[in-house]
Amino acid sequence: MFKTIKQSLLLLFIPMLAFAVNAADFADGKHYQTIDNKKSDTPKVTEFFSFYCPHCYQFEPVALALEQNLPKGATFEKSHVNFLGGLPAQVQSNLSYAYIIAQQFGKEKQVAAQIFESIHQKKVNFSDIKDVKKLLELNGISEKEFDQSMSSMLVIAAEKKMQDQQELFGKLGALSGVPTFIVSDKYKINMKELKSQAELESLVKYLLEK
Repeated sequence: MFKTIKQSLLLLFIPMLAFAVNAADFADGKHYQTIDNKKSDTPKVTEFFSFYCPHCYQFEPVALALEQNLPKGATFEKSHVNFLGGLPAQVQSNLSYAYIIAQQFGKEKQVAAQIFESIHQKKVNFSDIKDVKKLLELNGISEKEFDQSMSSMLVIAAEKKMQDQQELFGKLGALSGVPTFIVSDKYKINMKELKSQAELESLVKYLLEK
């Protein structure tokens, strides 16, 4: 079924190259895949990821740099999936809730960094929701605030949107593993064909303008 993609980590080890990439060099079917889906009304980049995915952890600096360098008017969304094998979907969804709640408090980046580090460096599995609450509490979000947010329609709807997105793009053949980057709901980036952060950012800019 779904599995973590063992994508090349070449992007992490090649320095940002100060050259302009010719948009004419980007080819559909090679550098990106056009998805049979309606293009989003506003320009955006969606990263489908899992905190439990080691490759997502390795790609986090790439994602953060991409978000920081998006063209004006474009937005960056992280959509946490719950389909990785070996873990109950609810355990994975608990971290979706944690990320969404952290967003509400403007602390999503620091919380995300700590979740990644806890799982991949400290080997915490967060199988107990109490561990999730404890981590957020360390970031100034109390257990009471967490519980209230978990039961709010806004948070419930946001988590449902993540599941709906992963189901949609899975059916469209654009999401079989993570990390996966999709531009404006229409173009899936083929990371294995890119050789630098600069090339990734140029491709994203090109696709945002299509």
